[in-house]
Amino acid sequence: MHSDFIFTVNNCAPDPNARMMLPYRSPSVSTPVMQTMSPELSPPASEPSPTDSSGSGSSSSSKRYVEPVKPTAIHLQTVFSSQTGEAHPSQQHSSQVWESHKEEIRRLYLDENRPLKEVMAIMRQKGFRATVRMYKSRFDKWGFSKNNSKKDVIAMLQVQRQRNAVGKRTTFRRNGKEVAIDAYLKRKGISQYDLVEPGMAEKLPENLRCLTPPPESPKALHAPGNLSLQELILQCARDLAWNWYCPPDTPLVACAAHYRGDEVRCAITDITNADWLFSVGHYERGGAMCEQGFHSLHMIFKKPSIYGLLHLFITVLDASNKGIVKEIWRYLAAYAATVRIDSPLGRLFQAIWKYLSTHDYEEYWDFIFECTEKLLIIEEQHTGLPSDTLPRLYPILFIPRAYQYRSEPYRRLQSRCDFKRLVKGPMPTAVEELTVFQATELLILGNQTLWQGERVFELANTVLENTKGIAYNTEFFVYIAITSLAHYHRNQYLLSEDPVAKATNHQLSVHYLEQIVSVMEGKWDPDMGYLLGELERLEHWYRDAGDIEQADAAHARWKNALEAIPKDFVRGHKGILH
Repeated sequence: MHSDFIFTVNNCAPDPNARMMLPYRSPSVSTPVMQTMSPELSPPASEPSPTDSSGSGSSSSSKRYVEPVKPTAIHLQTVFSSQTGEAHPSQQHSSQVWESHKEEIRRLYLDENRPLKEVMAIMRQKGFRATVRMYKSRFDKWGFSKNNSKKDVIAMLQVQRQRNAVGKRTTFRRNGKEVAIDAYLKRKGISQYDLVEPGMAEKLPENLRCLTPPPESPKALHAPGNLSLQELILQCARDLAWNWYCPPDTPLVACAAHYRGDEVRCAITDITNADWLFSVGHYERGGAMCEQGFHSLHMIFKKPSIYGLLHLFITVLDASNKGIVKEIWRYLAAYAATVRIDSPLGRLFQAIWKYLSTHDYEEYWDFIFECTEKLLIIEEQHTGLPSDTLPRLYPILFIPRAYQYRSEPYRRLQSRCDFKRLVKGPMPTAVEELTVFQATELLILGNQTLWQGERVFELANTVLENTKGIAYNTEFFVYIAITSLAHYHRNQYLLSEDPVAKATNHQLSVHYLEQIVSVMEGKWDPDMGYLLGELERLEHWYRDAGDIEQADAAHARWKNALEAIPKDFVRGHKGILH
């Protein structure tokens, strides 16, 4: 049967009639007939056969001698390919050949989602043969992938977070099909926050596309439950915290110092000043201030930050005018709906407005306070926040205001600050950043100890000394240091039973307050509106000590300071550490 396959290899066979050893086959399996040589390499049938070297007998003369022919790689490849259906490993297609079949392979493998073996079989029928390894190697180069890799998921999550933070919803598609990131995370038993580190988004692979999906149904906002609204607040905090306001290696409290120059901070401060002006009966000036604040409040969407979100929360919690609070949420919700800002932040503001519209004001206030307090005590590692998020927020809780209408709840939030966490982060070295750090420690320590202890006194004097080495924007640090000294001596005055010590500490306390209020008398600075509150405090301290003349004088100065506020107020630009 196999006499047709007689040939020798390398002209070295001792017996010219030796037969090729075929691959072993089970006796029950027939061996296909294989062509080993092309017709042009086969000896012509008419060519006379040379005589046997032994020269024996007529039987030998009847035998035909086949000229030994060395099989080439092409011949052997044909043998093996016909049996396995795959290319021989020695066959290598050029890049041009692969590229000519790329679209066909893409359609079969990705668009039609066929298994690789089926794709290979179809391509063999079209005359293209390659091994599994060759296909997979080429798929890696082309980015043909049906499954999520860790690298791809990290890149998608980074892109998603950056888009979420600026108000864009995100979905991803691979080869025309939506990518199920959650399925990957569930299968691996991890959360997205276990994968993504701070930094810029990785470039997406060619086979992944980032899209903005259609708006979700607003049904969830019709009657949001407390739990879902709390989760939405946490989601916004996470997204904003991962959208770094400053580089991650910035000293912890320095970012809050940069926030002082932010347009969102200016807008919220103007609304805070307006709320106070309304409370003291200056409606015209309060209205101008309020108009300026709302003019820029939409910047919370365009330049979102976790600092702005927390600042907004503590502002509405301590506001006197309920109408302003309602207008803040109504305005932000309407802006998000009108401009179609379909982001967690936009959905949050719409949900809060809906909650406020359907609940009693005090019930709403309790709910927002509870959410804000929980945000300050949660553990970052269990909620997906970047490490050291909370210490970075501490200075926001101490932004001064002209008057605190709910001082006890406000102090309760401030008591949640843990100074020990500040010293765990990178320590500042520049004098400006060091001063911010020490001023933050002074505020935390003073508010939590009611300004008692020598550490308060030492820190206040240290901050004052540091400001001498700073060439610009020192007013706020000076204010913190001097008011701390005023409160320190006021506490000594209240505790002392010695008349001489009591009188001395009273004189020192009002002396420091006088230094502070003299800074703003005769002029108006919206970022220092809280100094008007210090004039009220000065009047109260004088009156409490029985110095009625000085108290009346302080009250007159307070009224004059109010008159210095322009009725047609227009905010200028002023920042700190910029």
